[in-house]
Amino acid sequence: MRHRIERFTVAVVVSACLVAVVHATGATTADVLRRAMAYQYQIRGGQTDIVPEYVAMLEEATKNEPENAELWYAMGIAYLAKGAILKGPAALDRALQLNPDYPEALAVRGGIRTMMGSFMQAPELTARGVAEMNRAIAIAPASRRARLARAFLGSNLPDAMRNRTAEAEDLDFLITVAKGTRAGDYIRIMRGDLAAETGSRELAREQYEMVVKSASPASTEATSRLAALADGGVPAADVKKLRQQAGANCVMCHGK
Repeated sequence: MRHRIERFTVAVVVSACLVAVVHATGATTADVLRRAMAYQYQIRGGQTDIVPEYVAMLEEATKNEPENAELWYAMGIAYLAKGAILKGPAALDRALQLNPDYPEALAVRGGIRTMMGSFMQAPELTARGVAEMNRAIAIAPASRRARLARAFLGSNLPDAMRNRTAEAEDLDFLITVAKGTRAGDYIRIMRGDLAAETGSRELAREQYEMVVKSASPASTEATSRLAALADGGVPAADVKKLRQQAGANCVMCHGK
């Protein structure tokens, strides 16, 4: 009788431990993903020394849960932050193998292909990248990551490959999401730049004037834009500089 009680007690303890492990694993996965996002913002703020621990955390997480698409996506972002230009896309590939309709993974991989295609002067690769970004937005039109990728990377393409209608749509979405923030003011300047570029001078002026009224550092740049607009047009070099800065500093740091 005593042995049976002991065996029963052991079974209960083992079962309880297994349940605890399952719950811990679920909590840990969620914690890892939250921490991964926190790492992205820390890196954006200049804390690049944390990249190794950021990468190590996700390497361990994907090892423990190799079928988790979200972890592989986060792994891809971490590798890209590290500058691992082969491992990053490979991790995104794995995320998309597990979930072919993962909009953020599609947007980031599409962005990489777009940039690589433009750099290598490979229009077919660029077109594939743009198609993936378009598909990401078709799947998840409210995804900030997808909108950021297409708006900022698309605006840096050669003129013949740009879709200014899509750029305007994405920037309008992002302005709404970031309204009242410093980032939103810079996005509004970009919207004004696009309007000026397409001949909509009144819309451009309206966008710049709204930023001038804000208290953010962007107001100085918007004031300069207004003066240039009144004097014949905004210098293309200024427009290009902001677009390139936005592409480098924003796309890889913002989540869903």
